Amino acid sequence: MDIIGLGEAGCNIAECFRKYPQYNIYKIDAGVSGENCFNVPTQKDAEEYEKNTPDLKEFFSNLSNEVIFIFAGSGAISGMSLAMLQQIKNKKVTVLYIRPGLRSLTGKKKLLERATFGILQQYARSGLLDGMHVVSNDVVAGVIGNLPVIGYFNKINDIIASTLHFINVFDRTKHVYGVMEDRDPVCRISTIGLLESETSEEKMFYDFDLIREKSYFYAFTQGRLLNESSLIEDIESQIEEKKEKWLTKISYRLYSTEYEDDFGYCLYRTSKVQGEE
Repeated sequence: MDIIGLGEAGCNIAECFRKYPQYNIYKIDAGVSGENCFNVPTQKDAEEYEKNTPDLKEFFSNLSNEVIFIFAGSGAISGMSLAMLQQIKNKKVTVLYIRPGLRSLTGKKKLLERATFGILQQYARSGLLDGMHVVSNDVVAGVIGNLPVIGYFNKINDIIASTLHFINVFDRTKHVYGVMEDRDPVCRISTIGLLESETSEEKMFYDFDLIREKSYFYAFTQGRLLNESSLIEDIESQIEEKKEKWLTKISYRLYSTEYEDDFGYCLYRTSKVQGEE
């Protein structure tokens, strides 16, 4: 699987995936250099970036079939995003969209972000994208809590990357118990989050409206899975409490890991375009 980071935020999150051997990292931004890096000339605004989107066919010539495309909607360079997606439309692309705090955006930047956010979701719903994960920096900061000023975004970026990484791994790993239903074809808009393995408390990275599907990934030590007879009953009871009126599917899996501690992640999906008034 390949990771493409666009702009400063996208490149920084892409870099967080480098610690995992499953990914090849590509970075596109003004001033970047090195292997699999494409230096884009600085433009005055998003419109200029869009108009001057470079031809990246050669740069992308070795891309694998599965791609995660990461960027934040606040940067002017995000104006290139839709044109870049057209250049890799033959791939199975999932967008990881980092939504900025809208209070920090004004004028054209706010209008551009809302338009890009809406168009990407329509791309996902129509199947032009395999999926779209939506994450809010402000919400993630609240989940982590007590973040220092220095290293603020480093910690946010790292938890976003690690959460998506483990969901990717578990989605491709044999589980020891549970069931994960197939995604409804129209439910391609999603968000991710942390799952407290003891209580099944969820801490999502974006506040979704009208959740249609929920998936839970529990990672337990082998010793606990071998010795705790009430574990399945406890989890199934917690899962039952999570059912809601509009929820059409709820799934969970238990995995055995060699980590010292138990942990978990969750994924929400919807067919509803978010952010509409």
